Amino acid sequence: CKCYILSLLLDLFSGYLGEDITLPSGADPSWSLIKIVWSIFTNNTWIATYRNGISTTEHFPQYSGRLTLNTTSGDLTIHSLKENDAIEYTVDLLNTDDEEKGNKIKLTVKQKLQQPSIKMVTSTSVESGCLMVVTCSSLDKGVNLSWSVEPVSVLTINKSNPSDSSAQLFAFVSTRESFANFTCISSRDTESVSSKPVTPKCESKICGKLLNVTLSLTYKRKILFSFLLCVQSSREQCK
Repeated sequence: CKCYILSLLLDLFSGYLGEDITLPSGADPSWSLIKIVWSIFTNNTWIATYRNGISTTEHFPQYSGRLTLNTTSGDLTIHSLKENDAIEYTVDLLNTDDEEKGNKIKLTVKQKLQQPSIKMVTSTSVESGCLMVVTCSSLDKGVNLSWSVEPVSVLTINKSNPSDSSAQLFAFVSTRESFANFTCISSRDTESVSSKPVTPKCESKICGKLLNVTLSLTYKRKILFSFLLCVQSSREQCK
């Protein structure tokens, strides 16, 4: 009497474009497999098989040269993932005791987050330090952009634009701090990637009305806020 075990649960797996992923067959480690059939679509189109001691992974053109079948475990490795690999897979197994088992796996394929880039908009010298504006942008959609600034004492104002995956950072670096490192972080769900850090230098002089200030935190905030308005307004308003 044959015993066939069918998994009622659809196993969910995800991989990244261009990378490899191994789909587990779900076979009992104690089994000695004599038949393995991996298939796709509702008509069970074969993509990889092991029968009569022969392993074949060239059944379907889409996967040509990209499959490795482990004839001991029944696991199937797909190399160099493509977008159209994101479908449902079925595996049917038979062991030497004439026991059978079936399993289904749904695979999703994602694009890894790309490294965001930082662009220096302006860096302007004032009597007590430097006012800087940097922007961060990402080619990915639906990401959250945040900033890491060193030293932490640098006064900053962050302005994000989720609609176009960009963010601006307005910073005041005092003469006491002398420098600042800016890093942009792009994140989505549990994944994140950081830009290369930048350490800009002060360049030009700012409008005279912002020059003669002290180093107090209150004045720093006023300078930064005024500078933000100045950058967003026309050049005439800065004169």
